[in-house]
Amino acid sequence: MTIENRKSSSALSWAAYLGISWTWVIGMFLPVLLIRDYGFWAWVIFAVPNCLGAAAMGWVMRSPEQSARVTTVHAAACRLFSLVTIAFHVFFAIWIIPRLVGPIGWVVPAVLVQLAFTPAIRNGAMLRIAFVVIGISVGVAVAMGNMGQLTVPAAVAVPASDLLGLAAVCTLGFLTCPYLDLTFHRARRHTTGAGAKLAFGVGFCVFFASMIVFTLLYATSLAAGMSTTMFRSTPSAAWLLAGHFSVQMAFTVIVHARVLYEQAEARDEDGNFRALLSATLAAALAAGLLAHFGFVNELPFRGVELGEVVYRCFMSFYGLVFPAYVVTSLLTGRPRWLLTAAAILLALPFYWIAFIDRQMSYAIAGAGIVVLAGVVAQLTRRRATAPVTSGA
Repeated sequence: MTIENRKSSSALSWAAYLGISWTWVIGMFLPVLLIRDYGFWAWVIFAVPNCLGAAAMGWVMRSPEQSARVTTVHAAACRLFSLVTIAFHVFFAIWIIPRLVGPIGWVVPAVLVQLAFTPAIRNGAMLRIAFVVIGISVGVAVAMGNMGQLTVPAAVAVPASDLLGLAAVCTLGFLTCPYLDLTFHRARRHTTGAGAKLAFGVGFCVFFASMIVFTLLYATSLAAGMSTTMFRSTPSAAWLLAGHFSVQMAFTVIVHARVLYEQAEARDEDGNFRALLSATLAAALAAGLLAHFGFVNELPFRGVELGEVVYRCFMSFYGLVFPAYVVTSLLTGRPRWLLTAAAILLALPFYWIAFIDRQMSYAIAGAGIVVLAGVVAQLTRRRATAPVTSGA
């Protein structure tokens, strides 16, 4: 194999790694809720900035050295990003998997917790495992298609202001969150030049895109069963979907836990990190049990299933908290925690009305506040770095 072919092969391996590491419980489930509430075009609004925003990092992050600087200067924010992501997956596994397959589904969150503490698989093996996960998910998609469980959702009439609000948050979140993802930075540091563009482009516009197309196709079937036992008439479909969720979640938890352990070892913070991870997982377990309790006892919150409310609260990290940090801190070169906190607090009421009270047009104002905070950060940065000239 020539050097060029080896480089292309390596880039494609990283593309698979990226595409699967990004197929979270967001890509596998958020479109289900969006399509249920806003129809087919909500998926388009979700998918386009998601794929393009993630792929863009291969161009924007110009060198491995630049990636290393970002993860060093913004180590705390990157660590928080991965911790929240692991917690999100553990919560989701508790909330959804037992509803799909019954009590045996509790094995999945237990396995995820174990994987978070002991991500023992080597990096090279993870690149190969990514292709295995893709193969499993494709197999699940084919099987569900043969069962008649995959359909293209219809477009529904919704206010244009709601779609605009959804577009504002999706664009803001998916253009910013990749730069705090340590797994993305790992891939960028292991690829150079054209290889990075190939890895990120194929990873998100081919591998990841195929996964969220699958979500589009099963969204109607899954949403129809959210209020009862899922797929009661076709239990085999429930098992297949649980398998798809489980392998994808396991991969994401492993790769995020591994980069967190490596970051902690490099900073000689292994003991502190384990305590932080334990607290994070405890919070995730509590959130998951709350969601399960709400489902079993039919306790909604403002007419919305309690688990879905918790899910939407987790989503606020990726639609508000992390984007606010990126625009106020990462883009200005240093953490600016007070400005980040101010942006979050000012925008939070609008996000709550949009995503909990389901008046999505309010998200326009919320996202606008975050963008405005970014403008303020840039202006104050330029003023602070402007040369001082003395008078005559």
